[in-house]
Amino acid sequence: MTPRQFHRWLGIGAALLFLLVSVTGVALQYQQIFGPEEAAKEAAASIVSPLSLAKPTGLDPLALDRARTTLLARYGNRPVAGVDWQIKAPTPAFVFHLDGADPRKVAVGVANAAILSDEPDGEDWLVRLHSGEIIGDGGKFLGLLWGLGLVAMTLTGVWVYIKMYRARQKGSASRLTGWRRYFW
Repeated sequence: MTPRQFHRWLGIGAALLFLLVSVTGVALQYQQIFGPEEAAKEAAASIVSPLSLAKPTGLDPLALDRARTTLLARYGNRPVAGVDWQIKAPTPAFVFHLDGADPRKVAVGVANAAILSDEPDGEDWLVRLHSGEIIGDGGKFLGLLWGLGLVAMTLTGVWVYIKMYRARQKGSASRLTGWRRYFW
């Protein structure tokens, strides 16, 4: 099999995977640039944090307990995977990551223990599709294959280019000047 044939067949076999990864990658970048998380980051950038390392944290254990009680009333006794304290936000909040069959990420206001947001916790389906994780361990293996396929396509493409370039140097193309000497 010639380098060109190998490159062509490898490209045909990998084209669908490359298209899937490319489209989902573009969608993820769009989400990152124009999504609600970016708007929240930009809004938080103008806020000066009331906390510094030079003074005590000021974490009110009673406020945290009020937030926990609010969630207990709404969700019942669920395991808590973690709690984040959002200080630099328009409304400071405790973010609880609740485990279980339906993992949730719930933000509760520090001042009034009101639920500010409630959303599914975990990776977005688009991220899981992009990584192949959406179909389980086989998808992760597929992700490894399409990454290796991209490396192989690059290397075989360079190999084909060098062979074509050398063949061209031996023929009448050696009289060409400028960019036409390298790209045809």
